[in-house]
Amino acid sequence: MDSENTLRISRREFLTITGVAVAGLAVGCKQPQGTQAPSNASKFPTATILPAPAGSPDMILRNGKVITMDTADSIIQAVAVKDGSIQAVGSNEGIDALKGSETQVIELAGRVLSPGLIDPHLHLQIWGTLDMIYIPFLPPEVNNIPDMQKKLAEVVAQTSPGEWIQGYYYRLDELRLPTGQELDLVSPNNPVFMVQQGGHLAAINSQALQMANITADTPDPTGGTITRDKNGNPTGELYGHHAMDLVRKVIPQRPPELAREGIRKPQPLLITTGVTSFSDVYVRGLENVQAYREAGEAGDMIVRGAVYPILEYPKDLEGALKLESFNGPFMRLGGFKLQIDGQAQTAYCHEPHDGITWDKPYWEPEVFKKTVSALHDAGYQICVHAIGDAGVDLVLGAYEAAMNSNPRPDPRHRIEHCVLTTPEATQRISDLGVIVSDTSSFIHMAGDYWVKLFGKKRIQRLLVTREWLDAGIHLTLNSDYPTTLWYAPQMNMAVAMERRTTHNNVINEDQKITVQEALRAHTIGAAYASFEEGIKGSIEPGKLADLAVWTHDPYAVSVEELEAMTMDMTIVGGKIVYQVS
Repeated sequence: MDSENTLRISRREFLTITGVAVAGLAVGCKQPQGTQAPSNASKFPTATILPAPAGSPDMILRNGKVITMDTADSIIQAVAVKDGSIQAVGSNEGIDALKGSETQVIELAGRVLSPGLIDPHLHLQIWGTLDMIYIPFLPPEVNNIPDMQKKLAEVVAQTSPGEWIQGYYYRLDELRLPTGQELDLVSPNNPVFMVQQGGHLAAINSQALQMANITADTPDPTGGTITRDKNGNPTGELYGHHAMDLVRKVIPQRPPELAREGIRKPQPLLITTGVTSFSDVYVRGLENVQAYREAGEAGDMIVRGAVYPILEYPKDLEGALKLESFNGPFMRLGGFKLQIDGQAQTAYCHEPHDGITWDKPYWEPEVFKKTVSALHDAGYQICVHAIGDAGVDLVLGAYEAAMNSNPRPDPRHRIEHCVLTTPEATQRISDLGVIVSDTSSFIHMAGDYWVKLFGKKRIQRLLVTREWLDAGIHLTLNSDYPTTLWYAPQMNMAVAMERRTTHNNVINEDQKITVQEALRAHTIGAAYASFEEGIKGSIEPGKLADLAVWTHDPYAVSVEELEAMTMDMTIVGGKIVYQVS
């Protein structure tokens, strides 16, 4: 084992850092149905499952509860690893018979071994650079606008006049953005860009409005909203990337070397949760795509990754179609991402809600459909962010038109989040083979607010995971971190199982899923979502030896304990990259 590539901390240190404690409590669980894995038809196909390597294994993990996540949900005792791949699975006796003189033996002592967890939608580079670029205005220090003003005044006192101040916050008691006037009170001479952690809305002050030349005469950009007072003057509240980009273009650009550092920085945290693969489904700018490629080629990656560059504007299509593909063992180009709406306040819906806008998609619908068709015709997998039910229907219509015009096999296009849907959408998603990438942690983070925003009737259509699974839809769970509060997959699993809000309300109890289904969605389901079920996502001979050893049995603890679950060990390609001593 290469000690330089292994993160080692004591269990006491880990629990002190994370502030969690767990204990065992057995509960009964239902066995889910297995899923089939259609053939790989991606623009950039990954390696298909290979024959198991021959010879004495490099590593044996024995005497455990090995949750394979194969189609039968088999549970076995032991696994042999050779040359970074799974060589054999079976009983202790059968695997012990393969042992050679150089074989490393890991005694699981009854602990659970599962496939490495896969997060199909997070933002690693943004996560790593967030605090390098933005100043946090977060609880417990900042809970409301006066708190924000107090801290902003302290930042202003240490900042030269005219210099930009960029901050981010999570939630304020006022449940609204601060206005430009409220920011002006403490920052009259420094332009301020204060973004909400979800990433789709921001507040700016008068200095920033002036520098961006946003006036009463500035029209709302397509899909964006500049809020205005009764006289038509901008208040400093911006919704949607197209509106925020009016300001971003005048903010000094960050040094390019920050991108690579941002990719490296979060990985040691990610592996503590058992994550061995991820997809960054919002990579903005070709320079950031290149930074990911270079990180993979230079050996900066502990975990495996795929990037999905974002197309924010129609003009981005030309560059996307010219982008050179790459497909290394640790970093590859997965496809492309589009967004049809933003956060809940601007969810594109069929009926009004109590947010900022409800009938304003980010893209002009016909242009959106043509862009989707062009990417589909070029052979790419497409992921589209959609929160509102009208947004989901627009995405499905675009996918259906593209697939009817060019019926290429198994494109596996995705809807990211898919928060609100009509009852009819479920069958369309199933018929089209579209994958739902579900961010269940939204329920815990914002569910109480969303009940007020969308109303009790429409909230019954919030993240209908049970309905999707029963309809045969391919489901995967994602963290969407750092636009959410938790990067641990265990939290996503727990919320999908319990659907409990921060105020202890359960939203749509009939949509709960089981622990096995949740784990499947974060392993083989997530592998399927990126055309990689042939090489990862389950413990089967020939697949990559990307594995996780759980501190406690996820099948035998309460939902609350699962939220706080830790890992004892994470293995990537047959190498231990994290271990609690």
